[in-house]
Amino acid sequence: MLTDDMRAVIESAHLCFAATISADGRPNLSPKGTIRVLDEGHLFFLDIASPRTRANVLARRWMEINVVEQLSRRGYRFAGPASVHVDDEIYRGARSRVLGEEGVEFPVASVIVLAVERAEPIVSPGYDHVETEGEMRASWRARRAALDREFEGYLSRRARPGST
Repeated sequence: MLTDDMRAVIESAHLCFAATISADGRPNLSPKGTIRVLDEGHLFFLDIASPRTRANVLARRWMEINVVEQLSRRGYRFAGPASVHVDDEIYRGARSRVLGEEGVEFPVASVIVLAVERAEPIVSPGYDHVETEGEMRASWRARRAALDREFEGYLSRRARPGST
C-alpha cells in the first residue's frame, strides 16, 4: 500500500502530525518527530512524551497521520486503526532503529503503529502557480531562508532562558 513516493516523503519530512480523538470527542493533534515506515502497510512513531495520544489510541484506536515535505509542499494523509506496543518485538525493533538513526538516547514509553487503511495525497494549491515540483522547491527554499533569517533575528533579541 505504501508507494516509493510515500516512503520518500516520510523519510524526508521526519515530522508528522498525528490526530486522535480524546475522551470528550475532541480532536487531539500532536507533532511526532520519529515517524517511520514499518512495512508495506504500517507506519510508526515513538511515544516519547505522548500520554494523551497513547491514551486516546488505547480507548479509540482510529488515528490519522499527516506528513508534508516542506519544500515540495506536498505529502500524504494516512488513516486507519492504531495500536500501542510496549516491551514487545515491535517496540524493541522500532526503538532500536530510531535511536540508532538519531544517535541519541531518550526514554520511550511505547511505540504507536498505524495500520494504513487509507492514504490520500496532500498537494498545495501553490502548484496552480508553478509548472514543476522543482520550481516549487526552489521558491520555498528561498522563502524558507528568509523565514529562517527572521526567526534567527527574533532569537537574537529574545532574552536567554534563565537570564534577567
